[in-house]
This record gives sequence, C-alpha cells and structure tokens, in this order.
Amino acid sequence: MLSAELVCGRRVAVVLQPGDDVIRSIVDACILHRIRQGYIAMFLGAFRSARLIATTNPATDPEPPLGAEVTVAYTEGTGSGSIVWNADAGEPRVHLHVALGVKDEGGLAYAGHLLGAVTHYTAELVIDEVLAPTMVRVADEQAFGLENLVFRPGP
Repeated sequence: MLSAELVCGRRVAVVLQPGDDVIRSIVDACILHRIRQGYIAMFLGAFRSARLIATTNPATDPEPPLGAEVTVAYTEGTGSGSIVWNADAGEPRVHLHVALGVKDEGGLAYAGHLLGAVTHYTAELVIDEVLAPTMVRVADEQAFGLENLVFRPGP
C-alpha cells in the first residue's frame, strides 16, 4: 500500500462540447491552466463513441489485465481518474476509468480504462490540481507490468 498527503492547488471545471475528443480535451485544459498533475474526482457525460479496455465475454483468467478493447456507441456514464506529467511527450497524461451505459442496449453497462471517446451532448469534469508530492506512473511487476501510480517527494 502506498499513500501520501497531497498538497492541492486549484480546482478547475471543464465542460466538453459535442464532438470533442475527451482525452485530448482534458490534456488541453491542463495545458491551458498549467496543471501538471492531479485527480479527476468527478466525470460524467454522454459519448457518441467510447473505446475502453473491456470485453463482451467472460475472461478466461481473471488475474491478468484484459488485452481486449471494446468500442461502444451512444453511451452515458461516469468515471474518475488521475493526471501525471508525461516528460517524454511534454504534456499531462490522463488515466481515466469509466462505467458507461449503452443507450441502444437498454443501459447495458461497460466499465474499464478509457482509451478514447468523443463527446455526444456534453461531458463535465472537475480537475483537482496536486502540487506535491510528484505523482508518476511506474511499471509494477506485481501488477503484471501495468504502470501504477507512485509518489515522489517534492513538487
């Protein structure tokens, strides 16, 4: 278990418009407001399409991470996530998980890591800026090599 006391900065509300690329828009909002890291505690919206790590079939082995992805159309849902600085790209990197109900399937839900989405009507979120400690993602062998969040001292 890892934990750290967070020094928080600003809280920024973001409203995405129809046709906006969800992940790119969150990155752009961070760039606009000079947010390098933080949390997305509240995220909700409607999406024309969403691509997430998920499956429509039961996993053969529930232990390793899913290798499959699903694209679903016309969904509404909620989620939350984190933002870390991506030094290689020179911009923030968004990690967002969602639970989405599919409109044409009576609200049948899909949940998982959001790879990309396009806003349908609107999406709303709040970014809580974290000033310290430094948040980074590091490959974790105990988690099948997935990059997990770790905290490093300092801003």
